[in-house]
Amino acid sequence: MKNIIILISTLFVFILNSCNSEKKEQVLSGVKSINDSLTTTLKDSLQGFYKSDRNIFSGDSILAIKNYFEHLTDDDKGYLILKKQNESYQNHYANFINTDSLQFSSNNIQFKLEKQFLSNEKNYRIVLYTLIDNKKRDSIEFYRNVNDLRYEPGSYTSLSYLDLKNKKIWQIKYFSSRVDKSVGYILYAKNKVMENGKIETDSLYYLDESLDVEMEKENLYY
Repeated sequence: MKNIIILISTLFVFILNSCNSEKKEQVLSGVKSINDSLTTTLKDSLQGFYKSDRNIFSGDSILAIKNYFEHLTDDDKGYLILKKQNESYQNHYANFINTDSLQFSSNNIQFKLEKQFLSNEKNYRIVLYTLIDNKKRDSIEFYRNVNDLRYEPGSYTSLSYLDLKNKKIWQIKYFSSRVDKSVGYILYAKNKVMENGKIETDSLYYLDESLDVEMEKENLYY
């Protein structure tokens, strides 16, 4: 009788464990299913937005703040401010290679940054392309820095900032001299990305036509 009771108890424990194991497997299966569903949803939500998990530098947003240009021209600190900004761009784009570039989007418009070498690895520019359905619609020279111009001022720099939310591209272009720490402002402008992907000037806040002509002489036009 005692042996029968032990046998029944053993069978009961076995059945209970089997049930618990089955329930545990069901719970784990359910959790995995939820995780898979969340992962799929996350991937779907990012599809067409980020094509890579690497960081991208869409420019310094300071270019878009109110009175930014006035701060540069109202005192003698403009050269130092722009020098620091340019160094930040150089740090971000120095090791930028096109296979690492990100595509990112705003509604139906995609954007892509591309590094183009003009002569050597130190002489390059960053171009911003607009795309619709993966077809290029327009482009703009997003960043460039040239330090070996023939005459003083010896440097040319173009800095841009992409406001992705509002589809605006802010730009400042200038000549500068390391000799006397001076800056010659060429233009400060805001461009708008249209629904068809075309880039058009929205507001031209400043333009020095004489320095604009110097750009042409130095073959700096994009």
